[in-house]
This record gives sequence, structure tokens and C-alpha cells, in this order.
Amino acid sequence: MQQYFGISKKNDIIYLKNEELNHIKNVMRMKENDEVIIVYDNVSYICTLNSDLLSAKIKEVFKEKEKDIHFTAYIPLLNEEKMSFILQHGTELGVTKFIVVEYDHCKYKLPKKDYGKKLTRWNRIIKEASEQSYRLTIPELSSIISSKDIESTENVNIMCSLDKNNVKSICKVLTVNNCNDTISLVFGPEGGLSKNEEDLLEAKGFIKTSLGDTVLRTETVVLMVASILKYLKESE
Repeated sequence: MQQYFGISKKNDIIYLKNEELNHIKNVMRMKENDEVIIVYDNVSYICTLNSDLLSAKIKEVFKEKEKDIHFTAYIPLLNEEKMSFILQHGTELGVTKFIVVEYDHCKYKLPKKDYGKKLTRWNRIIKEASEQSYRLTIPELSSIISSKDIESTENVNIMCSLDKNNVKSICKVLTVNNCNDTISLVFGPEGGLSKNEEDLLEAKGFIKTSLGDTVLRTETVVLMVASILKYLKESE
């Protein structure tokens, strides 16, 4: 069943954005009385479409508010294919906020004049992934920043490092006891973080962390950490 996000609710009627009409009518080819799932105010409902296809009548609650999760991923600026992969699957696995970072080793460059266009496209990918995975909230996407602007939290700050010395295992950094805290994850592009970046982040409170003996692709890192976090939370 297709999911959408509502913009307003009045009694037992939920209303959708006008931009959803093309998808409902021409892509999904839905008609009046067809069932959809619509999320409004962190609750999803099974609804039947009205004749205008932009409003629907609530039949029953489908899913209640999710557990509060705060998982921020500082993802490197990559080419379009890899960015789409990280945003889509990161959304499916529970990332709540994406912040795109221009790290020292980023090979892909994006002119500032193109930031707005890219952010619009990436937000659309995140929204569609949220609908596909039946999430009750859409992850936030911040603008593109430099590595010096990364901020730590009072809780768990993970810095994925290729260093073989003075690093902690992810299994010791992320545990059942802290998986409900605010989690911030930093990882670099191909080649990892530069030494200057690691030193700066370590001074800000990020823990140099190893994800194991194998070297992962950049687009795999956030998925691995998100999966571990999801497992720990489900184990409570």
C-alpha cells in the first residue's frame, strides 16, 4: 500500500500536497475509494481516497509514533549515484538527520550555485524512501558544510578511522546502554579522513572508531552503523 505525508487534518479527513496528484493519478493509477496510508503528526492512518484524490477519509490507525531516535550522519559529498544510495538506504535504516560535508579527500566537487538544486533532489529521495519504508517522520537534510563546522553532541560521537592505533571497536563505542542517546557519525570519502580532520574531530570529542578489519566502501559505512544501532535498539 502506497504511503504519503499529509499536510493537514480536519476531523476524519486528511489532505495531501497538490504535487502528489500526478503520482497518485498517473503513476499509481489510483481512483476514488482506493486505500492509501497517510502520515500526519507522527501517526499513520489507512485511508480511502476521495474523488479529488488529494484528500482521504481515515478508516483506522495503522502505526503509532515511533521511538525517539536521534542519529545524525555527517556524510561526505559524493557523486550522484553514491549520494542517492546513502540517502535512500540510510533513511530506511533509521538515520534522522543527514549533513553533507566537503572533506579534504572529497574528489567530487559541487559549485555553490548548484547547492539548492542538489538539496531539492536529495530531499525528494529522502521523502520517497520514507514513504517506501513506512517511516512516520522524514529525516532532515542540512546544507553542505566544511569539516571544521562539524559539531559534537553531549552523547555518542563516532569518528570512523582507518588508523590502526588508538582506536576503539564499534562494539565498545555503541552499546545497548547508549543506543538511545544522541548518536553522531562522521566518516570520510574514499581515502578516509585527513589527519588534520581527525585531530580536529578528536579535540571536539569524537571517538576514533574501527568498524573491523576490512575496509568498507564509503557508502557502506552509514548502513553498517545504522544496522548495529537498529539491532541494539530492538534488543532492549
